[in-house]
This record gives sequence, C-alpha cells and structure tokens, in this order.
Amino acid sequence: MEDRVPRSGRLTVAEFDRFVDAQQDEHDWELVDGGIVMMTNPTENHEQIAGNLGAPLKLAMDAQGCRSYRGGMRVLRDYDGRGRDKPKPDIDVRCGPRQNRTFVTDPLVIVEVLSPSTMDRDRGPKLSFYKLSFYKSLPTLRHFVLVYQDQMRVEHDRREPEGWVSDVLTAPDHVLRFEAVEFEIALDRVYFDVPVLRPIAVG
Repeated sequence: MEDRVPRSGRLTVAEFDRFVDAQQDEHDWELVDGGIVMMTNPTENHEQIAGNLGAPLKLAMDAQGCRSYRGGMRVLRDYDGRGRDKPKPDIDVRCGPRQNRTFVTDPLVIVEVLSPSTMDRDRGPKLSFYKLSFYKSLPTLRHFVLVYQDQMRVEHDRREPEGWVSDVLTAPDHVLRFEAVEFEIALDRVYFDVPVLRPIAVG
C-alpha cells in the first residue's frame, strides 16, 4: 500500500538511501523506477492474508534451508547503488548463504498483497508496471504473486523455460504452487478469517 511522493527527476538507489536516512519520521519508503513511494499502514485483512501465506511458507523454507521474509526486506538488482528500484514486497523468499543485509538481490518468490484503496496505483500503468517489470527482470525470480484482499483472487506469474506464464486463481480449492521452492497452499487457507467483500471474479 503506497502513495507516491512528488519529486523532480529519477533517483538512484544511493540517492534514495540518503533521502531515507534524512527523514525524521516513522514513514516507510520504497524506490520504484526512480520515484519515491511512501508506504501506508496495512489493514487488518492485509496482515491476515500476509500471515496466512507467510507463516506456513516460512516454516517450509526453514526446513529447506531457505529464508522467507515478511515485509522487512527490500529488493535490489545489485549492490552498486546505481539502480532506480528498491521496493519492499510483502513476502519474499531466497535461498543460499545468509547475507545479513537489509536487502536481497536473489529472490525466488515475491508476493504483494493489494490494497483496495490503492489498487489502481498498485496495478495501474505506472507503479504496477514498473514494479512488475523490475521484479521480472531479476534473473533469480521464479514466482511473482498478486493477492487481492477484497475478493478471492490470486494472480500468479511463474517463469518457465519458454518464458513467463500467468495463472488466475479464484476458488477456495485452487492451489497456489511455488515449484521453485516446493511449496503449495490452497486459497481457502490464504483467505482464512478474511471476509471476501465482493463476489469471486472469474478469468
């Protein structure tokens, strides 16, 4: 959930880091295509969905020697500070040796839980396009997921040998599968204790 902060020009990661360090409030920020984005407080439904998916995913990843993070780790393409993206997804998964950094550069799975109030910006022609393009440009990424919180709908993009393939899951018995990390979960578990306010969308 985000609000873009108007600024002239496009910032690099290094410039964004200096901006964040200079702030004297408790707001959280992302860098998306060089633009500063302020993240707003999540709703209870948002946190319930993130927990329903994130908790079992973390247990599964712990057993595999991988790591799952919930909303605390930014994603970078590399370490040099010249990029223009530093988003903070709701959930991301990586494998490999522990790095003990404040960001990851090698995610396998990324999940974003959409906010109804900012859905147009999350998935519109600017913010969503830039974030999706950035995530899909990462060579390690295998799964990118958008989870709606106002209807039972999960959009899953997965990288196959022939390219990216998209699935839309809309029913309680539909199963979200992350083959790259051998994890799966049904939508009725993802949406446990979350009121679906609108009819299920099909297609």
